[in-house]
Amino acid sequence: MYPVLFQIGDISISSYTVMLIIGFLAAYLLCRGEFKRKGLDEELLDLLFLGCVLGGVIGAKVFFLIEKVSFNEFMSDPMRYLSSGLASLGGFICAFILFWIIVRIKNVSFWLATDAMAPIVVLYPIARIGCFLVGDDYGIPSTLPWAMSFPEGSPPTNERVHPTQIYEMLAFTVIFIFVWKIRKKDMPIGWLSGVILVLFGLERIFVEFLRNATPSFIPGVSIVQLISLGVLLAGILKILEIRIREKKPKKGYA
Repeated sequence: MYPVLFQIGDISISSYTVMLIIGFLAAYLLCRGEFKRKGLDEELLDLLFLGCVLGGVIGAKVFFLIEKVSFNEFMSDPMRYLSSGLASLGGFICAFILFWIIVRIKNVSFWLATDAMAPIVVLYPIARIGCFLVGDDYGIPSTLPWAMSFPEGSPPTNERVHPTQIYEMLAFTVIFIFVWKIRKKDMPIGWLSGVILVLFGLERIFVEFLRNATPSFIPGVSIVQLISLGVLLAGILKILEIRIREKKPKKGYA
């Protein structure tokens, strides 16, 4: 574990912060190519990316604090919890809201913009490397050979647990490679976004079974799993809507 990569005076720069910055830069550079390919304005990309960064980081931090950290824990060491730990679904929701507002103001097709932003998926596996280095978002106790403890984690644990950060890093690396390969397929607008929503929802539903997740009103199901189910259904509905629309006979003119 390397929770702090380097220190400048009294300011500690966490490994998570560094990996998050690298992830955003990589995603931005990849998205520039997609916006150019789809004929979208680069200024729009800058606005959307700013919205995703602000909404993603703020939403993910607030959701993480609500889900993982008690008020007393936060007050005992606020800088520790502010400098590490994000809940990706909280960031996804807030970034989605800002994204929708921006495309509405700019009068751009929402689904065209989301398709162009598909390479942002690369951010997720890079950010999960940061989670692993600082020791947060780990899983439930495990006796598997690759289970490990996080004595300096957030929160710390000496018990061997599932390194769910690595599971998600590997899963989203595969998702990114798949999305990158199919992004140029001649498919209707919104299809690629629907596929990403389905994959994202499925991944989070399954990985939550290995975490000490906040329970929902449904026994055995966490809050994050319910939100992920909504994401999954949204993706399925979008793909079905496209298929139904494509099967409708096009009106001809006499």
